[in-house]
Amino acid sequence: MKRTRPRIYFYSRLDLAAVWREALVAELGDNFDFIVGPHCDTPGDMDVGVMYSLPPDGLVEFCNLRAIVSLSAGINQFDRARMPLGVPLARSVDDSLAEHIVAYAKTAVYRYHRRFHRYEVASRESAWKYELPRLNRETAVGILGLGELGTAVADALVTDGFEVHGWSRTARELSNIQTYNGAAGLSQLVGAVDILINLLPLTAETRGILSSDLFTHFRPGAFLINMGRGDHLIEADLLTAIGQGRIEAATLDVMSVEPLPTDHPFWGHPGILITPHVAGILTPATAAPQVAENVRRAMRGEPLINQIDFDKGY
Repeated sequence: MKRTRPRIYFYSRLDLAAVWREALVAELGDNFDFIVGPHCDTPGDMDVGVMYSLPPDGLVEFCNLRAIVSLSAGINQFDRARMPLGVPLARSVDDSLAEHIVAYAKTAVYRYHRRFHRYEVASRESAWKYELPRLNRETAVGILGLGELGTAVADALVTDGFEVHGWSRTARELSNIQTYNGAAGLSQLVGAVDILINLLPLTAETRGILSSDLFTHFRPGAFLINMGRGDHLIEADLLTAIGQGRIEAATLDVMSVEPLPTDHPFWGHPGILITPHVAGILTPATAAPQVAENVRRAMRGEPLINQIDFDKGY
């Protein structure tokens, strides 16, 4: 007899298991088993993995998984070599994630637009340094990545009156946004903006995209906000670009190694603000409906919502 009661393996270093279980009960009722990792006595009995990242020992022993659901919009933390072959993987995107992403992006943009980063330094020096505020339309913001989240950020900044530019791998047309694509378009975009926000997925093509090759095309004194992945950035190139004045300052929410090692040169750097990977967080109460639907689809053998194309990397 085909089993219909799903057995969910849950693992996250960031999320509270009890909160997620309660949110899933609201969607699925109490008709599921909920095993909290990293340890699992019977990995071969698990149907669906719900997790932010792979557990320390990976998922290879979870040989009968029907699906893996990421508690994140990103999936580069999932090493395919440490997962059972052929298991579909879905990322999670909901209104709460977009709301958090937009709020973070706007906060970082306004910090530079209104020169709070300079006032912070001046206040520590007991220095009264006035700067004439700029109108929003006088600041151009560029966004790398025009997927669901990038478009949400672009729309919010347009609504606030900023001049917004966007770049994507393939051509797109969006109202009130100057769009670019391809290598030539990438250089054009970064040369046209005062503040650059990275929201790209991490793929073989985008790894290391934030490098000296790109920084060369920046307007002198531009600002960088990295909300994508740490491996988008060549860290030494950023330090060089700031030292040269090509980039005035950067806000970094993601690092190649997390948590950022205590001896890393980014810590204490006057031109760099570090936040601990908080830009985009799923709220269980609002994200649970999508996660629960993917559990149902996995049990029925159907394609998942936001299922990943492994060949594309997103």
